[in-house]
Amino acid sequence: MIHKKPLKSFSTGSLVALSLSITIANAENAFDTQQPDTKHQHHSDKKPMEGVCGSNMRMDMKGMVMYENKETIPKDCTEVSEDITIKVSAGIKYAEQYPGTVFGFDEHQWEVKPCSRVTVEFTNDDDIRHQWMIHGLPKYIYPEGMFHIEVNGQEKKTGTFIVPNSDYTYLVHCDIAQHMEKGMKAQLVVGKGRGDLPSIPGISNPTFPDDFSQKGKK
Repeated sequence: MIHKKPLKSFSTGSLVALSLSITIANAENAFDTQQPDTKHQHHSDKKPMEGVCGSNMRMDMKGMVMYENKETIPKDCTEVSEDITIKVSAGIKYAEQYPGTVFGFDEHQWEVKPCSRVTVEFTNDDDIRHQWMIHGLPKYIYPEGMFHIEVNGQEKKTGTFIVPNSDYTYLVHCDIAQHMEKGMKAQLVVGKGRGDLPSIPGISNPTFPDDFSQKGKK
């Protein structure tokens, strides 16, 4: 005669906890199968992965690149005229030569040909966030007409965009609160450009110049 053990009864809470444990285990296994190269690495050897989010944005703990475009050619271009890389550094030390500023780029103007594919290597020398953001690009390619790199702390990010076939001067700045007003403003000149933008450090006079004189002050 076979003696059967009585079945154990489970509470609703126990069943929920068991189901949750199985779900988490399956999710962890699925994550491992997507990353076979890192499965057997020591935990300290694993590097943060850059994820792809909505709005053509990729990001990780170092920062993000938004509205990147490496392939779509503007309507007024027949082909990419040249591939050009510009290296940009940002930080407090670049503002030292411009009285009244706090933050700055190491350069404040870059020149490229129309229909150029521009790759920006953006390095942040500070411990706070900085951005390299350009405005006025074609909105049918770039949402809000914008291309944007942001770097958190002393890190580096790289992104690419393609400019149209027209002479134009594009605004470049950092959109973190007060960073542009305190010196982080530059311009990208495509072809012959359309004149200098105001208040570009080392390039053009400010619209409302600061007065550091002591005349008439008590």
